[in-house]
Amino acid sequence: MSAPRPVSNGNRTRIGFTLIELLVVIAIIAILVALLLPAVQQAREAARRSACKNNLKQVGLGLQNYHDTHSVFPPGRGGPGHGSGDRWSAHVHLLPYIEQPALYDAWMAQAQDPTYPTLAPWSEWTVSGIVPTAADIKTIHCPSDPYQKNLYGGQGGTNYAFCAGDNPHRLDDADARGCFCRNSSVRMRDILDGTSNTIVVGEIVRPKGGRALGDVARPPSGDWNAIMDRPVDCLAMFDKSAGLYVSPLPNSGIHTGGDQKQGYRYGDGGSVFTLFTTILPPNSPSCMRQGNDSGDAIMSSGSRHSGGAQFCLADGSVRFISENIDTGDLTQPPGAANSAVPSPYGIFGALGTRANGEVIGEF
Repeated sequence: MSAPRPVSNGNRTRIGFTLIELLVVIAIIAILVALLLPAVQQAREAARRSACKNNLKQVGLGLQNYHDTHSVFPPGRGGPGHGSGDRWSAHVHLLPYIEQPALYDAWMAQAQDPTYPTLAPWSEWTVSGIVPTAADIKTIHCPSDPYQKNLYGGQGGTNYAFCAGDNPHRLDDADARGCFCRNSSVRMRDILDGTSNTIVVGEIVRPKGGRALGDVARPPSGDWNAIMDRPVDCLAMFDKSAGLYVSPLPNSGIHTGGDQKQGYRYGDGGSVFTLFTTILPPNSPSCMRQGNDSGDAIMSSGSRHSGGAQFCLADGSVRFISENIDTGDLTQPPGAANSAVPSPYGIFGALGTRANGEVIGEF
C-alpha cells in the first residue's frame, strides 16, 4: 500500500488516506474476520465438547464409586416409597459421588421428615435454604447446550441420561434390557456383554421451545402400541430438514406440554427426563404414549455437537457415536424383556443391552 499523501488545505498540510485506500483496508479486515471466525467458533466448540466429555466421565466415575460402595448401580428410577419419592432419578443417588454431598443431604432430610412431606421431583421444596429439585449442577450439564430455566421452564436440568436398553416397553418395569429402568438393581457381574461394550450414560438435548429436538411426540394409544413394535414410524414424527416435529402430528397426536421434556428435571426418574433407549440413532425424535411422562417410550439420545453424541460405557470410558451408526432393522419389534435375543437394532441396539451376547465390532 502506498504511503499516506500530503493533503493541502489552504495554508495547512495534513497526512491522510484516500477514500479508496480506506475501503481497501476495510475490505481486507472483513476478509480476515470471515476467515478467522469459523476457526474461532470451531475452537470454542472443541473446548466445550471436551468439557462435556469430562463431565460425562465424572458421572461415569460416580457410577463406578457408587457400585464400589453398594455393589450395585443406582436405580434408574426409585427412592423412598412415600410422597412420590419413588420417582427419584439415578442422578439423586449419585450426588455424593459427584461432589454434591450437601445437596444429597437436602434430598434425604426431606425424605426423613416424620411429617412425610412431598418428595416429588417436579415440585420446588426447600430444605435449610436449599431447593434441591432446582439445583444447577455444572457436572451434569454440557456446555454446548446452554440452558436458561427462566426462558424454557423445568426444574434443575441435565444433559445426561441413563441407558434403558433397546426395548421401549420396559422403561417403567424392573426388567429392561439395559442397565437402568424403574427399580433396576444391575450389578457389574450382570453385564455379560462386557463393560467396554455396554452404554450406561449418554447425552440428551434440552429443547429450546416447542417441537424442537428434545421435545417428545405423543401419538394416541392405538398408534403408540404400533410404533413401539415398529420404531421407524417414530422417525416420521420429525422433519429433520426443519429441525422440528411435524405439526400437526398424525392422527391427532400431541406434543408434550409444560416442562415434560428431555433433561428438564435432573431429579426425576421419569423416562422423559433422565432415561434413553438405544433404538433410534443419536439426534433422532422421541415418542411416548399420551397422558404419561414416566412410562414406556422411545427416548432418543442427542447433543449439540455436530454429527452425533457422547456416551459413557460401563468401564468408565467415553466414546463419541455417530448419528449414522448402524441401527439394524427399525421395522422389527424389540427383543423380549430379560431375554438373550440379540438386538434387532444393529450395533447401537447391541451397545444398549447388557446380556444379549452380541458381537460388536468397531463403532
